[in-house]
Amino acid sequence: MIRIAMAVFGLGAMALAQAPAAAEQARFLEQARKTALGYSDFLPDFVCTEVVHRSSSDAGPWRSLDSLTVQLTYAGKKENYKVVLVGNKTSNVDFLSVGGAISAGEFGSTLRWIFEPESAATFHWEKSAVWRKTPVSVYSYRVPRASSHFVLAFDGGADLRSAVVGFHGVLDIANDTNMVLHLTTEADDIPAGFSIRQSSTSIDYAFADVGGRQFLLPSGAETDMLYQPNRSMEKRQIRTTRPVLMRNLMDFRAYRKFAVDSEIDFGGDGKP
Repeated sequence: MIRIAMAVFGLGAMALAQAPAAAEQARFLEQARKTALGYSDFLPDFVCTEVVHRSSSDAGPWRSLDSLTVQLTYAGKKENYKVVLVGNKTSNVDFLSVGGAISAGEFGSTLRWIFEPESAATFHWEKSAVWRKTPVSVYSYRVPRASSHFVLAFDGGADLRSAVVGFHGVLDIANDTNMVLHLTTEADDIPAGFSIRQSSTSIDYAFADVGGRQFLLPSGAETDMLYQPNRSMEKRQIRTTRPVLMRNLMDFRAYRKFAVDSEIDFGGDGKP
């Protein structure tokens, strides 16, 4: 069930007067929920190339760390990540063992974590807007840690450590199709002592051709994390014990139908 939280801020009377009626909001969010939860069923099996540019900053300028070229396969409603290049060097390292900051879930998982009834998310209408020429309704949302499926994970050296956290963010939902065109997530209620102290992600969706048909798919994303490194991480990419900002810029390209012998495609330019 969609829950709607109505709030009044400084200019609340004016903002509230412009908001759709609660019943209209509930209908709109319910349709958005059905669309989001049916997203995985709607998608075909496909392959695309994900290029991740990773950088860091410890209170100074941003420093480029490396880039990852990943063959991302979506088949049987599941995502599979295969690292093909680290920088310009071929690699067959497991995605979860590549070290440093990584992220996943852009292909439907995040939408499910927000809209599943058991997530107990609350929604608040923010404004009407235009996202890349498309009229949208902007809603903020919040999912409490107690009902969250959102997991933060980092490579702590000896093993992969993780924590379930609550999260909140903003959704830009198309008025005509009820499809989410842009979303943000920001982790909250992070356990004390966990090495990731902050984490936020922004995902853009755009239509892409897969086998001659158009599907709404991730086109780009950005993830920012604040790490509190430990000594085991000093021997890896992070060489300081001060808090470090980590940034991943992700580009999704060269969508095509899945085939067992699908090969990596760099999007037509021959470069990662």
